[in-house]
Amino acid sequence: MVHICLLPTPYSLTPYSLKKMKDILSALLNELTLSRKQMVEVFEQIMTGTAEPAAVGAILALIQQRGASVDEITGAATVMRSKVTKVTVPNGLTAIDTCGTGGDHAGTFNISTAAAIVAAGAGRENDLVVAKHGNRSVTSKSGSSQVLETLGVKLMVSGETLTNCLDKAGLCFCFAQAHHPAMKHAAPIRAALGIPTIFNILGPLTNPAGATRQVMGVFSHDLTEPIAKVLANLGAEHAMVVHGKGLDELITWGKTRVSSVENGEVRTYDVNPAEFGIKPCRVEDLQVDSSAASAAVIEKILGGDKGPARDIVCLNAGAALLVGGIAKDLATGYALAQHAIDTGKAKAALDQLIAITQADMS
Repeated sequence: MVHICLLPTPYSLTPYSLKKMKDILSALLNELTLSRKQMVEVFEQIMTGTAEPAAVGAILALIQQRGASVDEITGAATVMRSKVTKVTVPNGLTAIDTCGTGGDHAGTFNISTAAAIVAAGAGRENDLVVAKHGNRSVTSKSGSSQVLETLGVKLMVSGETLTNCLDKAGLCFCFAQAHHPAMKHAAPIRAALGIPTIFNILGPLTNPAGATRQVMGVFSHDLTEPIAKVLANLGAEHAMVVHGKGLDELITWGKTRVSSVENGEVRTYDVNPAEFGIKPCRVEDLQVDSSAASAAVIEKILGGDKGPARDIVCLNAGAALLVGGIAKDLATGYALAQHAIDTGKAKAALDQLIAITQADMS
């Protein structure tokens, strides 16, 4: 029997919360999963800075060791959503997201960011906009924020500016560091642990614009269905959780596992790019060594260059247009994405995003 002793600390712990944390740790040490309600209680303490750091570290490590359950992820995401600094979506517009978990260590250019730009170009005239959520990367050469900053997008802007971006450009970037102030309580504990935790999959589940339609890439084949069930629990209208042979994207050189959520139902299937006439490539054809290199690839795609980079962006943008409700199927979405590039609408969306954020005086 392992005994847990929580020492007195300067944190605002009540006898009730101390007992709860002990009960949680005891359950986890006995290899039990937590209920959604228990996870909400735990994360309320974590995200308000009232939890004892040693206990939080132990809880995160124990959950990571066996893998978080659907109810545990749902409870944690529910609390994070309640703490987020929200972005207002203009009336009459539908917001989607293309944020993935990252963590695939593939070193590709920023595919989901490029897909967001293309989807915005295709979607705005149909009242579909993209509230792209993202952060700085710690596992790849270029995170979404780094590449957008390299392209000229100002990251730290006001909420009014973000709403204006959605209205005028059909696209905004919700920089995670500006929208999750409660993460300051968890950050030191995560840094001290130095291992992946449940937090690594929570970001894409907490879109600041409240997007209920999204394409979410995950770093493991085994995560597509559980995360889809989480999204169903959280009220997703239409979502696709995807993993393609080691990448948190739909890929063009083999089958992608997809778990889709629609009307509360989860369905899992494979997407074969050959069905869309896409020529297979190698992951090496898409790899970059810096955010500058990633930005250059995106600029070439938006400028009309054809090849494997454009193909994979259009496939992922097509999925975004499908969940957004303006494409009847993935093939139609793929064609709409290509059209947005060829007509210059995708480039115009990025140009407007850059101009509007640069004009912000925050």
